[in-house]
Amino acid sequence: MLDKNDRRYLRGSDPTAIVGSIQGVVYQLGIQLQQTGPNMWVGRGTQASYGMAPKVAVTVTPFPEGFCVDVAVSPDFESNSIVILVVAWLFFFPVAVILAVLGYQDWERRAQWLQSAIWTPLAHLMMAPPAPAFAPYAAPPVAPTAPGVPPAPRGPGVGAP
Repeated sequence: MLDKNDRRYLRGSDPTAIVGSIQGVVYQLGIQLQQTGPNMWVGRGTQASYGMAPKVAVTVTPFPEGFCVDVAVSPDFESNSIVILVVAWLFFFPVAVILAVLGYQDWERRAQWLQSAIWTPLAHLMMAPPAPAFAPYAAPPVAPTAPGVPPAPRGPGVGAP
């Protein structure tokens, strides 16, 4: 519900330039990406709002025309905010509901803004997704099974003497 995933296809032959652009943008926003696998980078933000700090995961997958870049933005909950929300839920239920709604709305806005900030510098490299490897199967037409003359049309005035 709170995770925001986006996939874009980018032209190019060097994934380092693409990842470098994404790293530069998220670093300016307080998120430092660290490489955790051959094609994966993960980072966590330092600025929390309503107890939720942004966590970004970037995966780059090469294909013949370029790269498929997946960006996942999810919240990382701080333990103090969880305790405050549980206490408010038990003793001040209306306040807990208001805090939860405000936190959700703030996260939706921030996640959308973060996705936009990541993709804007790469807009000139975007391309349409590649065609599927296998075309959908279309069944050949079926020939009639019974030889002979097709039945005559029936109705008033048709074939009447």
